[in-house]
Amino acid sequence: MGRPFGLGLRSQLMVALIIAFGAAFVLLSLVTARLDESENTEEQRHRANGLVQALVASAGSLGEGFGAGSINEMISQGLVDGVEIQSEDGQVQRWGRTVGVPDAVARTSGGADLRVWVPVGGRGDAARRSLFVFYLGLTALVVLLLSYVLLTYFIVRPIDEMRRASERMAEGNLRTRVPVRGAAEVARLASAFNEMASQLRADRAALQERLEELERATDELTTAQEQLVRSARLAAVGRLSAGVAHEIGNPLAAIRGMLDLVQAGDLDRDEEGEFVLRIQRETERIHHTIRDLLDFSRHEPGQGRIESSASLAEVVEDTVKLVDRQSRFRDIALELSVDQSLPRVRGDHERLRQLLLNLLFNAADALSGRGTIEVSATGANGRVQLVVSDDGPGIEGEILDQVFDPFVTTKPAGQGTGLGLAVCHTIVDRLGGSIRAENRSTGGASFEVSLPAAQ
Repeated sequence: MGRPFGLGLRSQLMVALIIAFGAAFVLLSLVTARLDESENTEEQRHRANGLVQALVASAGSLGEGFGAGSINEMISQGLVDGVEIQSEDGQVQRWGRTVGVPDAVARTSGGADLRVWVPVGGRGDAARRSLFVFYLGLTALVVLLLSYVLLTYFIVRPIDEMRRASERMAEGNLRTRVPVRGAAEVARLASAFNEMASQLRADRAALQERLEELERATDELTTAQEQLVRSARLAAVGRLSAGVAHEIGNPLAAIRGMLDLVQAGDLDRDEEGEFVLRIQRETERIHHTIRDLLDFSRHEPGQGRIESSASLAEVVEDTVKLVDRQSRFRDIALELSVDQSLPRVRGDHERLRQLLLNLLFNAADALSGRGTIEVSATGANGRVQLVVSDDGPGIEGEILDQVFDPFVTTKPAGQGTGLGLAVCHTIVDRLGGSIRAENRSTGGASFEVSLPAAQ
C-alpha cells in the first residue's frame, strides 16, 4: 500500500477560503459595531441634551408643578430611560431607570437639578445591526461559493485531470492527453505534460524498433554461429579423416606394395629382409599414429579431473635427461631456468612428461637439428608457468591459430602426424590449465603453458 495522503487541493482551498472569510467577517463585524457604538453614543448625547433643554423650558419651576404625566409619556415612548429632579432643599423625584451616570444634566429656573438618562441608540438600531450582519454573512457565503467554483474550474479540475492522466501513463498508456485549460500556469503545465507524453511515445517507439533490430541481429548471429559451428565441425571431421587416411593409408599402401613384391618371389634373401624391415617400420608408423589418436581422444576437456600432483621441476629434469640421449638433440643446446621451490601442480608425472616431450620434439623439429631451446618454469598467484621457446623460423602465420588442431603440420609426409600439439592441448585442458603459442620478436616460437597449483 502507498503512503496515506492528506487533504486534497479542493479541500485545502475550501478550508483556506473559509478561514479567510471567517476572519474577515469577524473583523468587519467588530469594526462596524465599534463605529455604530460611537455614532450611537454621540447621537445619545445630542438627544439627551435636547430632551433636557425641552424639559427645562417646559418645566418652569418646581413651584409651578412640573408635569409627571409628560415625563411618563416620554418614558413610555422610549424617548428617555429615566428622569431625576432634585430640589434645592434636597428633595428627589425619580421616573424610570436612573442607574449610572446621567446622559445630560441641567438646572431649572427654579434652582432644581434635572438629570436625564436616554436609551442607547434608537429603537431600530438592534434590528438594523442584525440585518447588517445577515447581509454581510450572505455576501460572504456567495463570494465563498463563487470562489470555490472558479478555483475548481480553473485550478483543481485541470490538476485532477493531469493526476488521472499520470496514473494512466504509469500503467503504460502513453497515448493519454489532458486538455490545455485553466489558469495560465496550469495550462502551461498541461501543455508540458502533453509534450512529455509525446516524447515518451517517440522514445518508446524508437526503443521498440531498436529492440526488434537487436532481436533480428541476434537471430541472424545465432543462425550464422550455428552454421559456423556446423562448418567448423565438418571441416574438423574432414581434416581428421584426411589426416587419418594420409597417415595410415600411405604406410598401408607401401606395406601392400612390398608384400606383393615379397610374394612374387623375385627377391633374394637380402632384399627380402630389407623389405621385411621396411614393412616393420611402416607398421610402427601406423601404430604410432593410432596411439597418438587414442591419446588425443582419451583426454577430453572436462572429463574427470586428475587428483594426483607432481613436481614440475622433477618433470623438467627427468624429461631433459631423456632427450639428451637422443640423436636429434645432439646439436641442440638446452637452456633451463627452473625455480626449484615451485609448488606442485595438478596431474601425474607421466602425463606432464608426455606434455613436455611433445613440446621439446616440436621445437627440435623446427630447428632441424641445430639451435637453442629454452625451458623456464615460474610460479605466481597459485599457478605455475612453463615456457618452451626456440630460435628457429617460428610458426607460419596462416596456421598459428590452428596449431593445436589435429593433423595440422608443416612437416613433409611421413615425418610427423600433426597430433603432438593437439595431444598437448588436450592434456593441459584436462588439467584445468591453458596453452598458447606465439612467435617471438627475436625470432623463433614460444609455447606457454599455465597450470594450476595443487591444492
